Amino acid sequence: MGLWKKTTSLLGHVVDFRVDRWVDLSYLKKSSAYYVEESKRLFTAQQPQQEEEFEEAVLRLALSPEDLSQQSKRYAYMAVLFIAIGALIFSYALLLVFLKNWMGSIICFALTLYALTLAFRSHFWHFQMSQKKLGCSVSEWFKSLIKGKRDYR
Repeated sequence: MGLWKKTTSLLGHVVDFRVDRWVDLSYLKKSSAYYVEESKRLFTAQQPQQEEEFEEAVLRLALSPEDLSQQSKRYAYMAVLFIAIGALIFSYALLLVFLKNWMGSIICFALTLYALTLAFRSHFWHFQMSQKKLGCSVSEWFKSLIKGKRDYR
């Protein structure tokens, strides 16, 4: 008993056993509350501030039909370019898996997903411009891909 008490008192001078002294609990509470509030804000749907029709946006930006068709083509080409880049990175990731370079293959798979999200974004913008409608849903975009009605003006 006495030995243990002396050992803890000796270790108490070397190592501080009181957690509240070496970890600021009030700071941890504040930071965890901040992360909880930010994640709540991140995952709640926000309403758009202003509903705008396609024709209103064209008038506001002073775009001609030629400008719209050129920009739509650019978005379509960018989508194809990002798909090609994603395919190249994916094939390189498969090579890295074959060579058993696991960290490199994980990074390449992540880059492939990033390239494919950029391709989706570009093609979705192209789809909205070809439909002449702002605020298209992803299901409308997907249905247009399934039906095969592709208008690459």
